[in-house]
Amino acid sequence: MNNQQFLSAFKNLQSDVQGLSTQLQRVLLYLENSNASKAENSLLIEERISVKETCQILSCSEVTLWKLRKDGTLPYSQHKRTIRFKKMDILNYLNHKR
Repeated sequence: MNNQQFLSAFKNLQSDVQGLSTQLQRVLLYLENSNASKAENSLLIEERISVKETCQILSCSEVTLWKLRKDGTLPYSQHKRTIRFKKMDILNYLNHKR
């Protein structure tokens, strides 16, 4: 192998390494975004909101929300006198309502 062939092979190797480095950066960026969205989704699923916040999201009165709760349309949790709704349940209700 002469010097010119060696330099040509070395340049090809450099460009291959640079291409792999670019692909690796893209994969890492994708994984970071994927993990961030999973964390956001898990927070959204677990987030519990008050009656007033739920009424604002649904654009309804507390009486209407009470009816939806009592007929089982909207699941809720209650600790003593505090009622909370999962934000994900509210958003699912809005999507099915459309």
